[in-house]
Amino acid sequence: MKRILVLALVFVLGSAFVGCDFSKTSNTTGLETTTTDSLTTNTNTTTTLNTTQSGEQVINLFSINDFHGGAYSDINNLSPMGAFLKFQLDNTDNAVVLANGDIFQGTALSNYYYGLPIVDVMNYVGFDGFVIGNHEFDWGIDKITQYRDGNLDNGEMDYPLLAANIVYEDTGDPLENTIPYITKQVGEVKVGIIGVIGDVINSISASRTENIIFTDAADAIYDYTEVLRTEEDCDIVVVYIHEGSGFNSEILNFTGDHYVDAIFNAHTHQDESGLISRSSGFPLVYAQASNQPDSLFVKISLTYDLSLSQVVDASTATYTEDYINGMSDTTIENILYEYDNEPTYRAFVDQVLCDVDSTYYRNDLSTWGASVLRDYAGVDVGAINSGGFRSTMYSGSLTMGDLIVIYPFDNYIKTSEMTGAQLLSFYEKVLSHGYDVVFDDGLTYDNGDLYIDGVLVDDQTLYTVGAVDYIFDKTYYDFLDGQNITQTTMLIRDLLAEDLSNVVGSFNPYDGTSYLLGYYATVPTYDLRIKESIIQ
Repeated sequence: MKRILVLALVFVLGSAFVGCDFSKTSNTTGLETTTTDSLTTNTNTTTTLNTTQSGEQVINLFSINDFHGGAYSDINNLSPMGAFLKFQLDNTDNAVVLANGDIFQGTALSNYYYGLPIVDVMNYVGFDGFVIGNHEFDWGIDKITQYRDGNLDNGEMDYPLLAANIVYEDTGDPLENTIPYITKQVGEVKVGIIGVIGDVINSISASRTENIIFTDAADAIYDYTEVLRTEEDCDIVVVYIHEGSGFNSEILNFTGDHYVDAIFNAHTHQDESGLISRSSGFPLVYAQASNQPDSLFVKISLTYDLSLSQVVDASTATYTEDYINGMSDTTIENILYEYDNEPTYRAFVDQVLCDVDSTYYRNDLSTWGASVLRDYAGVDVGAINSGGFRSTMYSGSLTMGDLIVIYPFDNYIKTSEMTGAQLLSFYEKVLSHGYDVVFDDGLTYDNGDLYIDGVLVDDQTLYTVGAVDYIFDKTYYDFLDGQNITQTTMLIRDLLAEDLSNVVGSFNPYDGTSYLLGYYATVPTYDLRIKESIIQ
């Protein structure tokens, strides 16, 4: 198999980034990982020209996935990433750039404004599209789809939202303000791109998907590849799917008008790429970034032979934080600065909640979180998913901004009344199945008996159980089997913040909660957090 001719454009990077600030020396020693059927090599290269030899066209497709507002790699990476990608779009004729889901949710700056700072950055860079992932539902999907409603007052995306397999259950109509695919002319090659969400519905709170269903992703791809090849006259079809590479075998052997040339994965936070052999045609090339500093975003390069009308070569590249170090864009930095320094936002995130006496990891915090839910929601038993805590809590002063990174989800609390027998059965199910459900520190189990604060749970007595909606609504858990199900207006992170603000001395999650009987003060919520004056 021929290898793509990769040429270093070091002289270009030093001078030709229009609108970019290169006050530092551009780093051209980052690793670009080129993957073939049997070989992975690291090369000190920058970019690829759009042709290799007469009659061939190279298409460079880029994907950013699972950015989570910069929670894992730093939101300030938007400046060098944006500088690099904007250069590709503005100064080459063969670049395609999309976001592949889970882009906004995760940091204080992005959460506070429902992703608007990142929307504005992507508008400036010139993204070609945005594929909806599971975390785009976290604030209610309308918070994202409104960015394509044509109303500039609430912010607007200059690029389409892709959701080929998200429809309304009652009508079968596509999700509002979304389209299934886009096409882009790259030189003499027309590229069709389908955006789908994978089998990730269990990663979304059920209350966020009322009257919304995800149809089978493979079926949607099968149908829309035919549309792209027969009605849109596309030469190449690429899929961006918010699901891991385990999905890829489902479309591997699509043939004829349903043939897929390449696929970008997401959701599983894996740094992965490669080529998968198939029974006919060129191998299926795939890539996904982990969105850690050593894997910020990825590229798939396809070489299309114009005379043969098919892809004849491919490579992948993983771009690291070191690779883009030194690149920057003053416009992007100014966009982030304006949002970050809005006085109401600064006052909110700079609140010091307490001092922390040591460093605590995600697993150290979950039992404390469930106990906070129990105390401040006033229930007998509290439950939470340990996965809700996403980051380490470091020693020192802890601010509201830090807490949002540690627990970024806007999960509401729901309650139900369960009999002691139901509660015991559920507790034993969690133990035996290894479910991601963590109970409060007052619930103990010994030799088939369950105790609340040392008192044996009675089979016939009703106990009020509270949980975050993410786990409460899952049908394979037992919360929904209880009586008098109640949706509260309490957000778990607000309760965590309240407990932290009540700490006397230094916080230690193993000390239990700092709840004071009869005391509950409302902390700032997100309902009033956006000021119209700063929406661009």
